[in-house]
Amino acid sequence: MHAAKSLLPAPEKIPVTYVTTADELTGCIFELSKAKAIAFDLEFDRDHYSYGFNLCLMQMASAKHCYLVDPKANLDISFIFPLLENAAILKVAHCPGEDLRLLHALKCYPANLADTELYARLLNYERTSLGAMIQQLFGIELDKKMQKVNWEQRPLGADQLNYAANDVLYLLPMKEELEKQAAMKNLLPFLEDENNLLSTTIHNMEPKENFLKKKDLLYLSPYRQYVLNGLFLYRDQIAKQQNKPAHYIMNEETTRTLAVNGITQTEWPNIKGIHPVLKSSEGQNELFDHIEKLNTEASSKNLSYKKSSIDHTNEHFQTEKDRRDLLKATIFTPIQNEIASNFGEHAMRFIFSSATVDDILQGRLKIEEIRSTYRKMLIKNTAQKLGIDLSGFE
Repeated sequence: MHAAKSLLPAPEKIPVTYVTTADELTGCIFELSKAKAIAFDLEFDRDHYSYGFNLCLMQMASAKHCYLVDPKANLDISFIFPLLENAAILKVAHCPGEDLRLLHALKCYPANLADTELYARLLNYERTSLGAMIQQLFGIELDKKMQKVNWEQRPLGADQLNYAANDVLYLLPMKEELEKQAAMKNLLPFLEDENNLLSTTIHNMEPKENFLKKKDLLYLSPYRQYVLNGLFLYRDQIAKQQNKPAHYIMNEETTRTLAVNGITQTEWPNIKGIHPVLKSSEGQNELFDHIEKLNTEASSKNLSYKKSSIDHTNEHFQTEKDRRDLLKATIFTPIQNEIASNFGEHAMRFIFSSATVDDILQGRLKIEEIRSTYRKMLIKNTAQKLGIDLSGFE
């Protein structure tokens, strides 16, 4: 549908600077501050090789120069934040959700954003990853072997730096081409709405305190829920101290067994997948003392040993599922089909996804609560055109 063609202004000729000194950082900021638009991307580790959400590399490029800023080189990267927050400069990224979460956690709030992945989805591209879009638009195949490397480690190799540079070198010409396609389909107002939403959404990165899953709330008693969540919190504290992902300390299955069914201290030395800090005599004693403390606290709070009284029988769930399926088939599927006929199947999945429909049917979301103005109006206008009453879901 979207033929590959070469649109690039030879990005391989754009100079790339690996920034590791304060003087280089100053030069980087000075040069990029003169641009009308810059592309950016981050390489990070999120509980894969170390604890937490850690910035490993920041890539930024104008039409004239590309910079790879290394925060591991004792640089104060906060000097870059005003550049990203400058609303007079357009910042182009590709699917930057996690990047923005990390920047917000660092107290940097980029303004005037454009997401090329969002453009591609609205334009009905089926494959919207960065590599897929570069291949479809420019006929260039990028090497993917660096996707899963440990970006925490130093020094960075030439292949890593080249991979990181490619993440931003193609974004500005990609944005220009996709914007032309969007203009031809009268989608620019939709893109403006999405970009405004992206630029004004603030991501809250408060420390996690509730580790329970939906199944825990359904099938565990309040007493066991308290002990299990307390043990997950304890595991997280140890992980932070050791600077290791929590699953390196103790895997989830063992954590659940320990909290719900119990494991004796005699059995503990034979349990696999436990970090040495919890296998040591001191660590083992502290762990089991903490479990005893959690049980004592749960008892003192008079938490019930009984599971939830909500009806979780198959019959109850089947009846509720049948009701939702009927509403979906008679109300929401026709709306989705009409949107797909106008914008394409892949664009429809972005505009009015099945996940959004499920949220509406299960009462977690009202149509008026959909934050995107154009999506909300498109859904309501389509329903009106089809003679569908949405009053019970608004």
